[in-house]
Amino acid sequence: MWVSNDVTGHATNNFWRSLEGVTITAPRTMWAVSQASPLRRSVIGGELWLSHDVGYSSGGFISDVKIGKSLVMGTQQQWFARQMTMPPGGLECWQGWNYIFMGVEGIDVEMGYKCNKGTLNKVSIMDRTARSAEKPYIVWEGSEWMIHVPKVVHQPEPGYIQDREGQIGWKLSFREVFVADPQMSTDTILQGMRYKAALLLTPGESPPAEIYALTRSLEVTKDRFVVLGIGFPTLVSPVGQSCLKVRSGLTDVRIASIIFDANTPVSHGYAEPLLQWGDATNLFVRRQLEVSGVASDIVARIGAFAYLNCELKRADHMLEFNDDSLIIDNVWVWHADHDDCSNFVMAKGADMMDHHFKSDQCQSQHGIVVNGNNIVAYGVAVEHIDGGHMLLWNGEAGQLYFFQAELPYHSDLTLQRRYAAYAVDRNIYSHFALGLGVYIIGGKPAYAAYLLSEYCDLRNVVTVAIDASDDSFHHQVCQESMEGEQTCYKPQNCSWSRCWRPWVPYVDAHALKLRGATWPLIPPTEKLPEPKILKRLRPEDRYQVSSWQYADYQLGRGKKGVTRSWIGQLPWLALVALIASFFGYFLCTGRTRQPSEADRILRGYGDALEGTEAMDDSRDFERLQMVT
Repeated sequence: MWVSNDVTGHATNNFWRSLEGVTITAPRTMWAVSQASPLRRSVIGGELWLSHDVGYSSGGFISDVKIGKSLVMGTQQQWFARQMTMPPGGLECWQGWNYIFMGVEGIDVEMGYKCNKGTLNKVSIMDRTARSAEKPYIVWEGSEWMIHVPKVVHQPEPGYIQDREGQIGWKLSFREVFVADPQMSTDTILQGMRYKAALLLTPGESPPAEIYALTRSLEVTKDRFVVLGIGFPTLVSPVGQSCLKVRSGLTDVRIASIIFDANTPVSHGYAEPLLQWGDATNLFVRRQLEVSGVASDIVARIGAFAYLNCELKRADHMLEFNDDSLIIDNVWVWHADHDDCSNFVMAKGADMMDHHFKSDQCQSQHGIVVNGNNIVAYGVAVEHIDGGHMLLWNGEAGQLYFFQAELPYHSDLTLQRRYAAYAVDRNIYSHFALGLGVYIIGGKPAYAAYLLSEYCDLRNVVTVAIDASDDSFHHQVCQESMEGEQTCYKPQNCSWSRCWRPWVPYVDAHALKLRGATWPLIPPTEKLPEPKILKRLRPEDRYQVSSWQYADYQLGRGKKGVTRSWIGQLPWLALVALIASFFGYFLCTGRTRQPSEADRILRGYGDALEGTEAMDDSRDFERLQMVT
């Protein structure tokens, strides 16, 4: 396997390819790639080079891989590696800005220190993974094709998966799989999904035949349904609609290896998310260890492309995750900074910086929006979104490991308007993130790279100014309290256009017993920089920090910022009292009944917090009002 630099002499345009399920015995494997090029479930017998010795590269993602000799990071600016096995001392680093090794067998702190090579806090090492599930894959078993669906594992053992059979959650015979091709109509595919347990999106016979021009949104409506692409098939959205929707409340759905392209004209009033997982207005109570699904190797794009007649497109939320307990595993959201509609010729020395592309006139608001609670993400990249926050996280108990963002360098809609590359809503009490890099190209200044609540625990935070001064970011990190007050931080150190902080000071709220959240199960962090905790809240502090505002947001999903008074609640209190007295007989006669959704909310987030102390009845009563 040999992937080389492209015609520009770099690997920064080597996108949309994957390598998985192979054993390579060659002395050297060259995998010079950038975003959307995952390497999974493979054995590399010799050396694995992630770049040539010349040219830039901007990857990447590895999971469940065994390397026989050495891993050469080369010119890679950033990289995320999970569940990998390599020989001790087999890591070679030349440069780079941000590397994460999670659950990697054969790497230790000393090797990470050598890899830093004076670039402090470049390498982040964690012995364990929070929870993960590898991508589904196709095998020939016995006398038929099967889809194997790996199970979700909480804090798995480090290293390449050796017990392959033991990691399988369930298997699907192709008799249970609807196999689609781009010549089929959308209605035919939807009909096939209705009666099967999986959808396999195959490529066509020749490019660009892998394009699925949808007339309606595809929708997943069943538990444990699998949507798997091979050859990176592209779903093109119907005008104003999503490419793919997942119904709220489902369990263990898998979506993998698909490109979503925006096809809504800029003149259209609204565009649904290209991928919408769950309904943002629906409240669903889920047990803590129950996973609603996994999104693996997902790409979302917007641009003016020749196969879409070079028309200008719009996208509001490119990817939207609303269900709780999701796993986001390698996604890239791209507002195109070059295209095939603007008389630009890719060649050695060709410079995109000063060229005007039609894609620059496309409209994008948010790249990724996370509204669900207890979501964990690995390998998230967002680039050139110009109309809002690039990543907006509104859910409690979130975790993110590895983030890469490149700000728009052709558009004037930059972070000067106080949009951030990485934004966490100011009402969030729990958020952990590791290995974050935000890059700016050219001289356009930005307000802040990161905009956070004051309860966010972030480690190894990086900003890079390419062909620009370090102060192109007015602030590296800004925190916003629930009252709207901001505290902003400059980098702790800068060197060669790279600025970093080992941690962001934060308030620890994990002692509180708050409704609507289960605190995340974060793996041990002793190999990471020690955090700076401004204050540790105590259980008795909950009345000071828990507000109507918080209750509105957690129970109403999207009503944040609304403050209610007791006077305004008096009619509701009278109604609740009347209903309670009317049904008092049924409540006191000892009859059993199934708990309602409101009951489950009052008992805690999905009945998962067994053994935790209950909040006092007055607070439960207030929340019951909100539900009713």
